[in-house]
Amino acid sequence: MNLLIVLASNPYSHDFNTAVKMARASVKRNHKTKIFFMGNGIYSILRPEVKELVDNGVKVYYCAHNAEQRKVKPEGWAESSSMYGLSKLITEADKVIMLD
Repeated sequence: MNLLIVLASNPYSHDFNTAVKMARASVKRNHKTKIFFMGNGIYSILRPEVKELVDNGVKVYYCAHNAEQRKVKPEGWAESSSMYGLSKLITEADKVIMLD
């Protein structure tokens, strides 16, 4: 299965913990797992748990416009994208979970 998690809520919300737990469970089941950070969720990309997910095989994307607005500079392991990129990820996914 191809799972996409979209996170738009702030990094210290319950949604962040939920996204991390779902991504870990998905990877354990050998699913292709992607997370897209946008809105205030862009701040979450700075948390160490996200790098841990990347190390375990999760692909991480972020909205470049939202990052620029919030003066966030994501690490090189996260792929810069856009709302157009998000729309492509959604069409490729079997399941999409939006946490806002």
